[in-house]
Amino acid sequence: MKKKWALPAVALATAALLSGCLFRSPDDLYRQPEKSPGYEQLNAAIRTARTGLESEFGARVEDVTIMAGDNTANIQLQDLDGDGLRESAVTFFRVPGIEKPIKIYIFNRVGGEYVPTGVVEGEGSAVYAIDYAQLNGEGRKELAVNWQISTGAYQLGVYTLDDIDLPGGEMDGEEALAAVRLMTRASLMGSERLLTRCSVASDGSSGCRLLDLDQDSRTEVLVTRMDAGGPSSQVEVYGWEDGAMASLGVADLSAGINALNRIRTNYLAGSHNQPALYVTSALAEGGRVIDVVAWLNGRLANISMGAEGISRELIQGYTEVNPTDINGDVVAELPTPYQLPSYGESSSSNFWLIDWAQYDERGNRNHVVTTYHNVSDGWYLTIPESWRDQITISRNDQVTGRREVVFSHWLGESREPKAFLSIYRLSSSRTSDLEEEGWTVLREEENVTYAARFHEDGWNSGLDEMDLLERFDTIKRSWYNE
Repeated sequence: MKKKWALPAVALATAALLSGCLFRSPDDLYRQPEKSPGYEQLNAAIRTARTGLESEFGARVEDVTIMAGDNTANIQLQDLDGDGLRESAVTFFRVPGIEKPIKIYIFNRVGGEYVPTGVVEGEGSAVYAIDYAQLNGEGRKELAVNWQISTGAYQLGVYTLDDIDLPGGEMDGEEALAAVRLMTRASLMGSERLLTRCSVASDGSSGCRLLDLDQDSRTEVLVTRMDAGGPSSQVEVYGWEDGAMASLGVADLSAGINALNRIRTNYLAGSHNQPALYVTSALAEGGRVIDVVAWLNGRLANISMGAEGISRELIQGYTEVNPTDINGDVVAELPTPYQLPSYGESSSSNFWLIDWAQYDERGNRNHVVTTYHNVSDGWYLTIPESWRDQITISRNDQVTGRREVVFSHWLGESREPKAFLSIYRLSSSRTSDLEEEGWTVLREEENVTYAARFHEDGWNSGLDEMDLLERFDTIKRSWYNE
């Protein structure tokens, strides 16, 4: 009997050693992880600051929501001194009914405790976006705050913390902590270096961008402003010059803009990784226009500007695509759709190909590639140059669960096009069945299969199954929501 129980006893003992949960109560198993002492200290410091504001102004202090951008948390850990450690905590309060209701508090550990080491105040109803960057080349990073003054009205403020006289030097931790505790909110106030009007885009893009536009190792501030339907929409760049933030240049955007749709930064083609601002806007007369703004030959310039004050990147009729890195070279390509011909009463009357072009660091525009984008089905095909003026496209969605796009050889307005390739989006199909039927499986995703087949006796398109696999891809969601 003793031998019979020996092995189970050893197994139980081993399990007890390996598992810290074996003898824990159910309450312990479902208990939230314990918060670190630093977390509790920071929360206590934030509560103290909130209580101080409520006592000072006799009003209940509210939290502030950051509406857009990369930094939207209510408490943000930042490396403001550039030492590689995110030791500064930034949080946001709103005191209703006063002149500058929004208070941005910066906390750091001094003498083992979190205390306020900087404050920024601003007007408005909310913080639209906030960024942090070294703009003056020394000291702590500056704060660039896009204040929402009211619906549709925004101001960009840039604030430095370098002028705050924090204790330090030969003081030990306890002495420094005692000295910081005696500092008032007024003595912790960051200095305003810039306050200017700015705009935002309808997709939520902030009208402010921080980047080293002239590649002098110091960050500049780009501000986009829209004059609805007027001639004066523009981008202005500010940088640190002679001890102050100064305007370094202005570039006009296309005339006739009535809404900013999308504002993105990317690069120009070339060996120097030259940054550029890509601004997509709606025109009052219809269509969209894309302006490309960059630092060129020592000045800010709209390198896409064409005749009559409108960018050459004008999109009419088909507006479902945006600038994107279509070929994966880390340079934005701009779309120029053109409509394909249709035969008779064919349903192919609204199919388009897209020519993609990019600008280089000299301001030249260069064609890169042509694609067909099927946005509704989520895929695209890179089109060979030999197909230009040779094809038309139609749809066939008569089979349930199968969406078919048919590529046909264009034979002129008087002759029926001849189908040579079909690409399918299938909601459910076994790959083995498709391969037995002679189809090429292009991509398999959750509950969706993309496949293709060449039509017998069709036009010799110059492609085979391997070419299709290389040229087919699915549309990345980030293209539309980044």
